[in-house]
Amino acid sequence: MAVSMTWPQYLRSECTVTGFTVKLTEYEAEALLLLMLRCPNPVSKQEMIEWLWPDPSLEPEFTENMVYHTMRRLRAKVGEFHITSRVTFGYRMMQKPEPERGRERGKRGPARSLQMAA
Repeated sequence: MAVSMTWPQYLRSECTVTGFTVKLTEYEAEALLLLMLRCPNPVSKQEMIEWLWPDPSLEPEFTENMVYHTMRRLRAKVGEFHITSRVTFGYRMMQKPEPERGRERGKRGPARSLQMAA
């Protein structure tokens, strides 16, 4: 299970979640792209604001609130992929390893899916 976004999908503000195409808003697509580019490193709220509104004169009045709502909607659309925020880290997308059958208990298998978390 994974989330992916090709260049044509990015241009159409779409992504693929577990084989299904999901329509995104322009800001959701931009936020997802930044998280994917920075994976598994965190993206601070300030970096997200600068990415979504590169021209400070065009920033909305309540940018932190806009980022929160954009990430909340993105969470809802990508389903099981988990996005959380932490004051000290911001947002991040990280690989979630799935255990392989037959491996020793406590050891992890290869990463097969992406999970958004902080």
